[in-house]
Amino acid sequence: MKLYSLLFLSVLFSATSFGQSNDTFPADNNPRLTAEESAWLNQNIQPGNFDFTGKTIGFAELTSGGFYGIGKFSYPVTKKEFFRNGLSGRLHQLYILTDEEKKKTNGYDAILVAANKNIKGKMKRMKREVVIAYSHNAFPLIPTDAGVDNNPLLNKANADFFNEIYKHQDNFKTPFDFTGKKVAIFETHCDPKKIEQRSIAEYVKRVKGQLDEEGFCRTEFTYLLTREQKEKSGGYDVIIQYRCKMDLPLNFLIAALNKDK
Repeated sequence: MKLYSLLFLSVLFSATSFGQSNDTFPADNNPRLTAEESAWLNQNIQPGNFDFTGKTIGFAELTSGGFYGIGKFSYPVTKKEFFRNGLSGRLHQLYILTDEEKKKTNGYDAILVAANKNIKGKMKRMKREVVIAYSHNAFPLIPTDAGVDNNPLLNKANADFFNEIYKHQDNFKTPFDFTGKKVAIFETHCDPKKIEQRSIAEYVKRVKGQLDEEGFCRTEFTYLLTREQKEKSGGYDVIIQYRCKMDLPLNFLIAALNKDK
């Protein structure tokens, strides 16, 4: 029972009076806490034997009211959103994850759930397995020098970038390694007359923007070229097309690569 209690450390029903200081407001949505963020949570959550320092934390919000017919629902929020909302006058509950649960969530050490204090009963009835099921770390670790080199033949930093963002997605039936691959990126605007090629730097900026706003990124339409397609394209292994309402056929993109030859 003691072991279970340690694994299921809950800081429950705390109608606290503290909010978030601008001094420690997160600069990004990386779930791995900075020293300042860890110190703030250690001070204000007071999690017993658990130390937030250097931990990777999932954040979630418990809501009340209809959500597809469900009266209560917990859903992930970004680190920025969690800190922006603060904990003033709110409830919170901390789940410390087992090794198995860490694997299920792709590396979270704990999940911190907050809720308005007027739904104390719903917070009490919240199920651990539901919180874990809706929590998944999809924040890629982007190399600092990704996008510095725009050569379509990927260097190590750019290959690591693509491998990192694609490992969080189910794009390929079998694992694919971008190391040493030649990659073309297009924005089509859903119109074959408006096809524009994008640089790796532009794509890295796009991904960082998604992470800053939503805490995760969405991979685009991605094509692994066959040997014949690779020859027609001029040696490209992968073509990436920004998502739009309708993706253009691959032959349009290969033709765009050959347009200026």
